[in-house]
Amino acid sequence: MQTNVELQGLRVAVTGGTSGLGMALVRQLTAQGACVAFVARTAANVERIADETGAHGIVGDVGKKEDIYPIALQVTASLGGLDVLINNASSLGPVPLALLADTECEELEMALAVNLVGAFRLTKALFGALAASAREGRGALSSTFPATPR
Repeated sequence: MQTNVELQGLRVAVTGGTSGLGMALVRQLTAQGACVAFVARTAANVERIADETGAHGIVGDVGKKEDIYPIALQVTASLGGLDVLINNASSLGPVPLALLADTECEELEMALAVNLVGAFRLTKALFGALAASAREGRGALSSTFPATPR
């Protein structure tokens, strides 16, 4: 297992980048020299994390189909390509979680829109940039983290 990875100049996109694991990734990646673009829904939080880290902040919601291509365009434009996509944005519904019998269908639908369909759509929209990175030998990859509340 490789444990010493060179991140200097690596072009990374992180969804859900203003809280929890996503925010920690944005901070760590920028601290280690990666070029980072991150996505989150709340403009004030995006601005705050961008100011703190120097990363490129993008306001958008991966759970909304109409936001996917604008997000993808902003990611590739701000980074000049893409080497790594970390699909971290997620929704579990209202916290504390309700029992299954008490869960509204719309709440489950929202969680699936973000956690599953949104990650798929964004990966698909950025596939060309990731493929170009792989052809250039930059080691392109995409990963999705387990759902965490957003």
